[in-house]
Formats: sequence, structure tokens, C-alpha cells
Amino acid sequence: MLTSLAAIATALPQGALAQQSITAVHALHSSPELQAPDVEEGISYYLYVPSRVDPTARPLVVVHGISRRAHVHLATFAPLAEISGRILIAPLFSKARCKRYQQVVVDPCQADEALLATLRTVAAKTGHDMGRIDLFGFSGGAQFAHRFAMVYPERVGRLAVASAGWYTLPDYQGAFPYGLAGAVKGRERFRPKLPGFLAIPTLVMVGERDLARDSSLRRSPELDRRQGLTRVERAARWAQAMRQAAADRDIQAEVAFRVLPACGHSFEECARDGGLVDLVMTWFAEP
Repeated sequence: MLTSLAAIATALPQGALAQQSITAVHALHSSPELQAPDVEEGISYYLYVPSRVDPTARPLVVVHGISRRAHVHLATFAPLAEISGRILIAPLFSKARCKRYQQVVVDPCQADEALLATLRTVAAKTGHDMGRIDLFGFSGGAQFAHRFAMVYPERVGRLAVASAGWYTLPDYQGAFPYGLAGAVKGRERFRPKLPGFLAIPTLVMVGERDLARDSSLRRSPELDRRQGLTRVERAARWAQAMRQAAADRDIQAEVAFRVLPACGHSFEECARDGGLVDLVMTWFAEP
């Protein structure tokens, strides 16, 4: 089903950010409609092509949470994508096909392969290289983003994750997707790539009010013990675990942790009040 520009505008946060996003969406050279996959393994996606593409700037992929509001992510990042000359892609992992896309390799749709197929499609459509991307994810999208980068560190230039409910720890104390021990998929696909993953410059963010232990937050005695009780605590512990795993391997890691002010577990709120978009785009502006 196509999503119109009016629907995108209606879903945007209010105020100046919304107006800038609408202006940028009007400037699209490609259609703001939901793009259908060109190949069987691909998924639908939104595509923003700025008026002037900077060929030296890595494309930006932004991944939604379980509410699957990919069009809001596209419209929110569009103004700065226009300014920076970055091609912007917002994939849509449908609930019907990719219910557990967050875990990357355990869903029948194989979410990692679906994104790779989409990148090939966009490369063919735009004529621009999609070999390396900058990758952002919010909530469930943050789960997908860091696990995708674990499998394909050579495809990710810089990584930014916000408000993940839980993480795959870079150690062998728990079975995948909690850690890299035990499960065959964890051993064969993640463990060999761990040094490359730890070398990716990574920004970890969470809203200061993201403290609720609600139904969308995975909970268990072991998970709570190792990662913490809230998304804030879990984000801080994962960032520290990344630094420690890199230090143990003599890898010069760049891992930053930021608490976003005045927001909880809401992408729109963190973009409007917490400075999320500026932080992400500043992070991605580095080589």
C-alpha cells in the first residue's frame, strides 16, 4: 500500500522540525512513496535522494522500531540528509514477514539479507555506491542495527543506536542473541567478525526518561542481572562492554554514550526535545 506525502506530514513531530522535514520531502528527486522490492528477498523501503548527492558521503540507513513508522524516520532525517548530500533509506520490516527482524538472523525473512538486497536495488536505481553505509536504529531498530553491524562490519562505516531494549553482548558468556556463545548462528556468523565490529565508531544513546519496565522491554532474571533493569542502564552497560571487549583485544575503539535530555521511549520526542538527529548526523559527519 502506498503512503502519501500527506500521511508522512501528518505523522511528523510538530513545530520547526516538522516544517523542515516537509520542505525536504517536497525536494525529493525520487518519489516519497513506499518503494516495492525489486527482488524476492528484498523488502519495501522509503528512499530520499537529495538534490545534490555528495559522492564521498556514505548513504544513511535508518531503521524503525516495532511500531514500524519508517516514513517518520525518513521525514525526520530528510532535512539533514539534504544538507549533507546523503542518500537516505528507511527500510520497512513488515510484521507479517519480518516479525523478529531485530534479531537479524533468526527470522524466516533473514532481515540481514533483506537489507542487503534493498541496498543492491537502491544502488541500481540511483547509480550510487551502497558498499558502505552509516547505520542508525531506534528501539527495535537499534537491536537490528548493532546485530547487523556484528555480521557485516565491513559494510558499516559508523553506527548509532538509540533506546534498544536489550543487546547482544560482545562476549561468550551467553548464547546468541544475548551473547556470542552456544548458538550455531552466533558462532558461525558473529564471532569471526567481532574484531571488525568493535572497530566501528559507535554512538549509544538513550532518553533520560526511558526508565519504564513495560511490556515491550524484554525481562528475565539473567538478562536483568547482566544488562540492567532499564534501557538507560542497559545502554550504559553495553557501551562499557564494547569498550572493554575492544581493550581486551588491543583494538582502538571509539564508543560514545549519550543520555538524551527531556525524552523517554519515543523517537519523535527524542528527535524534537532530546537532540537525537543532530547528535546522529554530527557523529556520521566524521570520516
